[in-house]
Amino acid sequence: MSAKFRVAFIGAGGRSGAYARHYVTRDDIEIVALADPVRHHRRFTIERTGIKNSPEEYDDWRAMLREQKDLDGVVVITPNYLHADPAVACLERGLPVALEKPLATTKEDCERILDAERANGGRTLIGFVLRSTPFYGKIKELLEKRAIGQIVSIQADELPGWGVSSIMNRGLWRRFQKMGGGALLEKCCHDMDILNWTMDARPRSLNSFGDRLIFRPNPALPLNCDECGVATQCKYFRKPVFASFEDESEQELHAYIREDSRCIYNIEKDGVDVQSVNIEYENGAVANFLMNFNTGGERASRNFHAVGHKGRIWGNMAENKVYWFDNLKNQLEVFDTRGDGSGHGGGDQKHAMELHRMMADPNYRPEQNAHAGYLSAVMCFAADISRVERRRVDLAYKETGRVEIR
Repeated sequence: MSAKFRVAFIGAGGRSGAYARHYVTRDDIEIVALADPVRHHRRFTIERTGIKNSPEEYDDWRAMLREQKDLDGVVVITPNYLHADPAVACLERGLPVALEKPLATTKEDCERILDAERANGGRTLIGFVLRSTPFYGKIKELLEKRAIGQIVSIQADELPGWGVSSIMNRGLWRRFQKMGGGALLEKCCHDMDILNWTMDARPRSLNSFGDRLIFRPNPALPLNCDECGVATQCKYFRKPVFASFEDESEQELHAYIREDSRCIYNIEKDGVDVQSVNIEYENGAVANFLMNFNTGGERASRNFHAVGHKGRIWGNMAENKVYWFDNLKNQLEVFDTRGDGSGHGGGDQKHAMELHRMMADPNYRPEQNAHAGYLSAVMCFAADISRVERRRVDLAYKETGRVEIR
């Protein structure tokens, strides 16, 4: 290994900054190469994150892997439907891989990644950054201490505001099921993972309902924002404002992906904007989850509420507080969960450094690994089957580590 950990990026989209901005502050990490077919994306990442060592730029990640012989780790941030090929190639080379969520957009591609990891003794860090936030970290800590005893139920919501709703419904690839994998997978595989992580049990079956109920075609509106006569009344006119950002650089990194100023209602898309998932776990507990775009004000963002035999734990991520009520003592305790300002509720920096830990310790395997990503993705695939076919779906676990959707 060289004096510095040599890291390459495959994909230079908005999430690249969540890793690169923290690596450039380290004396022991060097970003040596970026591969992205769009030069503007590469230059944007280099300039906005302060990469000063002039990394090699490539249009094709395959050429980059051929030429860069002494890499120590790779960050894969391609669009969802392009995750599998570069992830498999890096795992076959024996490199630690930080792979943005979701694992992949099909069950088959997810299992290709699992097979490559297993065959090569590989290690994968999935972009489940919420596990690294003070908010969910405190919740997990309380649950592990049995602060509410045995969990009976969890209610969780993901209620994105104007900026995220715009990206999801008129982004270049996220608005299409084939490319993004569906709204639930793209936006809420995070939340499926959090449910599994906090429940500390495997999902056994689920039901799901949902549709496109908000951003439907409207013949009274034009195709383009600039032609609209009700622009002042629309939260989505041209470039909607994100509800909040902990620093300006994170907002800048998202700015260039809001490229499409076509009407959010009339632009072509095939995803849903409202979906609920009801899950039964092997420990008998149940979870309810609701995804609903187009939200603002109090209690928007992510909500979590766990009920156990001895009390309750709840909170709203944007509020930066976790509440614990003890039934026996009839006592409420409130915890401050403000982060370090690194984005995603203070989870970005800690998550990015997980790759550093993987490079420094060949035996370290993060919990937010490919298997966690696989289980989360399978839940999303199963939920969409349930939603479309209007039936309960069961999950069967095989000795091979694969999950069968029934």
